Amino acid sequence: MRIADDFGLGRGHDRVILSLLETGRLDGTSVMMNDAMNPEDIARLRKLRAGGAKVGLHLNLTQALPGGGPIWPLGELIRPLLGAPFLGAITASLVRQVDAFVTQFGSLPDYYDGHQHCHCFPAIAPLVGRLSYGPATWVRVPLPATWEGRWLNIRAGGAKVLLILVLAARARAIFVRAGLKTNHDFSGFLRLGDPASVRRWLPELLARATPDCLIMLHPGDGADPVQCAGHAAGSRAIEARILFESPKNDEEPCYRLGPVSAAFCAAPRDDLGSPDRPDRGTLCRNCPQDG
Repeated sequence: MRIADDFGLGRGHDRVILSLLETGRLDGTSVMMNDAMNPEDIARLRKLRAGGAKVGLHLNLTQALPGGGPIWPLGELIRPLLGAPFLGAITASLVRQVDAFVTQFGSLPDYYDGHQHCHCFPAIAPLVGRLSYGPATWVRVPLPATWEGRWLNIRAGGAKVLLILVLAARARAIFVRAGLKTNHDFSGFLRLGDPASVRRWLPELLARATPDCLIMLHPGDGADPVQCAGHAAGSRAIEARILFESPKNDEEPCYRLGPVSAAFCAAPRDDLGSPDRPDRGTLCRNCPQDG
């Protein structure tokens, strides 16, 4: 499942995400609730949701947005112990975001996740566990299911991924104790401040993802005036281009893994895959048949 974060960050980003959803390159997106979202874009997203796209709430405690509510420094939010007044203010912000989502989309989110993975922070995960949930609502846990997947994501995303994995493991235990559903597998960590690294690693993460893997993505418009600190505008544009060039969700992908990255092709294909190379899938007629 391919999920784009940060819908609502800026209209340029939103239009890219909507186009990727409408062309079958994404399965869903999570929304940062704020007052600047365009009504036409929200209507398009509602229509996509009615057609099966997953629309989640991207809980936001750190990114300033018009009418988006209070924000706090990341270094304060990640502390394991927070005072009662602080927790009360965070709870109020989370509840307000849920209410705003319901007002715009008519029902609870399909899932919850968090900007900068704030929903997995030690003092905040229990608060997320007490939000409103429908029978099918789930929570994203940014933790690959296998050690191979974790090592791949550490290589792609850098050393900070180690901390996120630890926080995610602890948060998953909290969510499970609360009786909440979570994703089984996860991928998508990248060095978002380094467009060249994104270009190098995103194709490989897509190629190696298992069918039940939730892939976190950040496509967008490099020219949008609203960008996140530490997230290069060029990285969003590169992600968008890679996704637009990838197969649609209802097409069988052809992944030709090379020493640096994977190449995508949605051309007509013959079943030329080798039993000892299951990573290839079936090879399209345009792909080299050697190597």
